[in-house]
Amino acid sequence: MKVFKHLMVIASICAMSVPAHAQIVGIPVGRDAAPGMAGEMRASGNITIGDDINLYGGRFAYNIMDEAFIFGDLGILDPDRGDTGFGLQAGGQLTLPVHDAPLDFAVRGTLGYASLDQDERGFSVDIDIISFSAAGIVSHTIDEMFSVYGVLGLAYWRWDFSPGGSDSETEIMVGGGATVSLNPQFGLYGEVVIVDDPWFTFGGTFRF
Repeated sequence: MKVFKHLMVIASICAMSVPAHAQIVGIPVGRDAAPGMAGEMRASGNITIGDDINLYGGRFAYNIMDEAFIFGDLGILDPDRGDTGFGLQAGGQLTLPVHDAPLDFAVRGTLGYASLDQDERGFSVDIDIISFSAAGIVSHTIDEMFSVYGVLGLAYWRWDFSPGGSDSETEIMVGGGATVSLNPQFGLYGEVVIVDDPWFTFGGTFRF
C-alpha cells in the first residue's frame, strides 16, 4: 500500500510538471527580428512569471555578423512546490534577407537543460529537463525608441523523473512583446509567450 501511495504521488507530480517546465523552452525571446551590428555584445537580466514556477535569469548575446547573433542563458528556477533549481539555455537568431519591407523577419532556435526537485505530500522527485525550440519572429520598428515583435514556433521538451521514468511533449509556441530603447546602451522589454501556459517576462538589456 505504501509503494502504491508513492507511485500515485509520483504520477501526480509528473502531471503537474508538464506545463510548469514549458518555462525553459525558448523563453524568453527578449529581442525583435531587426539586424544588429557585427561584434555587438548585449547582457540582459529578466524575471519570468508563470502559474507554478518563476525564473530569474541572465543572458549574454554576441552578434557574429549583422544578421546573426548567438546567446547563452543562466537561470534560477523557483517552483511553488519544491526546491530551487537551475537552468541553462543556448541559441541563435538569424535575420532573413527581406528588403524594402516595413517588417523584419528572423528564425530562432534554442537548446536548454534544467534540473530541480518537485515536492508533493512530503515526497520529492528529482527532475531533469532537456528542451528544444524552433520559431519564426516578425517585428516592426516604430521609431528609434520602440519596436514590437511576435513569435510563432514549436517547443519540445523531455523530462526524466528519478524515481518515476520519463516522458516528452511538443507544444505550439506563440506570443509577442515590445522593446523600449531608453538610450543607445540601455533598453527594456516585456513579453508574453504561451507554451501550454502563458509566461510573462520583464527584462532589461545593456549594449556594449
